[in-house]
Amino acid sequence: MENKLYPVFLKLTEKRVLIIGGGFIAHQKILGLLNTEAKIEVIAPLIRDEVRDLEGSFPNKRNIKFIEREYQWGDEKGAFVVIAATNIPELNNTIANRCKDQGILVNSVDEPKHCDFYVPSIVDAAPIKIAITTNGVAPTIAQKIRLELEQMMQEKFLPLIPQIIDFRKKVRAKITGFTNHNRRAKLIRWFTERLYQKNE
Repeated sequence: MENKLYPVFLKLTEKRVLIIGGGFIAHQKILGLLNTEAKIEVIAPLIRDEVRDLEGSFPNKRNIKFIEREYQWGDEKGAFVVIAATNIPELNNTIANRCKDQGILVNSVDEPKHCDFYVPSIVDAAPIKIAITTNGVAPTIAQKIRLELEQMMQEKFLPLIPQIIDFRKKVRAKITGFTNHNRRAKLIRWFTERLYQKNE
């Protein structure tokens, strides 16, 4: 089965991200957005306590705005990204169509054909972040892959990163100039490969 998706990582800092829905699915979507520094807005007639709790409290209050009412036409205007996460598929798809008419990126939950993008399963092992998708057809497989990759990251790759960062700094300080870019890159690749082989 061919996957024609183009993988990207969006910079959402200070961008308005609108989530329409205030239940379990909305909760899951917001969790994935918390560290993006986006301006998150939630619209729903009923917003669960678990969703409101994601706002945090002083001094660690997050940038989340709650509007407790039904979705209204035009709520999506000015949003950078919209996630339609109500429990009414027809409403989600209507919202998706309105967003597409305005050139707004939209995700209609559980409706791949109405989505501009899918929210992938994420391996977040800072500074490494890996997104996994199955083109929206088998999310449980993506979750299983995520769990296996998280364990591999912790055991095999993360311990190498501080050493690589330190080596890169030394190389850049010692071998300067734009014309030496290839030489620096070659040394860093050699060092990384050497570390990786020692760790196998």
